[in-house]
Amino acid sequence: MMTLRELLNTLPDAELSFSEKASNIAIEGVTADSRQVRPGSLFVAVPGVHNDGHRFIPAAIAQGVAAVIGERPLSEIIDAEANGLGRTVPYLRVQNSRRALAFVCAALQGFPSRRLTVVGVTGTDGKTTTSTILESILRAATATTEAPAGAVGVITTVGARIRGEEIDTGLHVTTPDAPDVQRFLRAMVDAGCRYAVVESTSHGLHQQRVAAVDFDVAAVTNITHEHLDYHGTREAYVAAKALLFRALFASSPKPGAPRAAVLNADDAGSYDALRAALAEEMESSALDVAIRSYGIAGRSPHSLDVAVENIAYDADATRFDLRWWGGRFPVESPLIGEFNVYNAACAATVALALGIPPSAVQRGVKEMPPVPGRMERIDVGQPFLAIVDFAHTPVSLERALTTLRPLVGRNGEGGRLIAIFGSAGLRDREKRYLMGRVSGQLADYTIITAEDPRTEDLEEICREIERGVREFAGPDRYVIIPDRSEAIQAGVEMARAGDVVAAFGKGHERSMCFGEIEYPWSDQEAMRAALQRCADRWQRESV
Repeated sequence: MMTLRELLNTLPDAELSFSEKASNIAIEGVTADSRQVRPGSLFVAVPGVHNDGHRFIPAAIAQGVAAVIGERPLSEIIDAEANGLGRTVPYLRVQNSRRALAFVCAALQGFPSRRLTVVGVTGTDGKTTTSTILESILRAATATTEAPAGAVGVITTVGARIRGEEIDTGLHVTTPDAPDVQRFLRAMVDAGCRYAVVESTSHGLHQQRVAAVDFDVAAVTNITHEHLDYHGTREAYVAAKALLFRALFASSPKPGAPRAAVLNADDAGSYDALRAALAEEMESSALDVAIRSYGIAGRSPHSLDVAVENIAYDADATRFDLRWWGGRFPVESPLIGEFNVYNAACAATVALALGIPPSAVQRGVKEMPPVPGRMERIDVGQPFLAIVDFAHTPVSLERALTTLRPLVGRNGEGGRLIAIFGSAGLRDREKRYLMGRVSGQLADYTIITAEDPRTEDLEEICREIERGVREFAGPDRYVIIPDRSEAIQAGVEMARAGDVVAAFGKGHERSMCFGEIEYPWSDQEAMRAALQRCADRWQRESV
């Protein structure tokens, strides 16, 4: 609990519309949802894409709100005078309501990120996997007999974990909203965590959800074609990602917490742009931020602080050496594919920048738990490989299919790579055609289906994907099956020994949106059910 005056001190740009007496009002909670207002609540009116929170100020006042924060002048707020806004109900006008929401939430929680070493991970692909690898490394570095889960918490788009304990963040999310981010960070502090890993999406950064998080290390996986429906241009998308790196210069240093920016030197989409953003900040700041680059030896024209060498791939593991500024050591990862080599290298570079010893990096990478919906194998005894993966961009789909190709026809069997995927409605339209081209070129058979069509016409989305597929595949190499459950069933039924069947695009998500309604959905459950229905056939064929 804090007074309104104490909260005001966290918002230097606020214009006051209340008396000195009102400044002593106790604030017990904060929300941007008028339906959650209770007596003692602070309501923050946030302008949104579909709804403007300022319209709901009268509803918040009717619920007994203690005070209101908004961007608009009182003269533009409906029934402000009639409801006593600015007179009996204090009103604080700010330049950016979303940013204000983040800071008042952090203030009410005691600014928990200031008591943690915080790592932000951004990028188009691999954020969740990289965050999970890093969590495993930090667990290995801080684990004790009394606390085997280590002193680390993580917030990803899949969920949150605090010292190994799972906390669900919702059905279909990016970075959680500011109140939840700060609540999770507070819980980490209360649980005795030393480190926090925060997956930071472009939406979360642009919408100020992590604005009040004091980051110590920022890391990027890559930046490719995605989310242009929201950001408008690639430049705006990159600028949103760069906000994480600019945030390194916005908070005071913490004792014993190194400050570093970790860049992928092999990724042309991010390296130069983020180096330029860092250079701009360094010109006007006295803070010392180390820039650490990683990549595969011989790939990049840039020098590498951490270089991957001697890569060896197997069906269920990947081995390589890491050469860093302190020497060289071998790494073994249970993850397959070159893109996961980059994810591991990114996590390792962050850990080394934090002063984590190589032995903990080795243990953490080797012992990391599976990441839901990331190259996740579904096995009920079938004679082929069934995979669920989150690949939902042209680049991630290409990487996934390239990774799975060597697993087709193993053990001397013939085989096909069967790809099942769609593309989301009300999102980047251009990637539909591009993903179709990727699958038409790299998969042996493509099944086009639904993936969150929302209010768009599902058949039209499928036809846009089909246009790309047909550039490389004839009509005997693809089919459109709009119902995703039926599409997965069809892929399983056509599969034979040596095949790989992979459902892409949903991964960890637990809902699918049709119209404006989220319906429960799980690719894992759908794949497992389809495999079970065919189990009798495989038993007969094996006799």
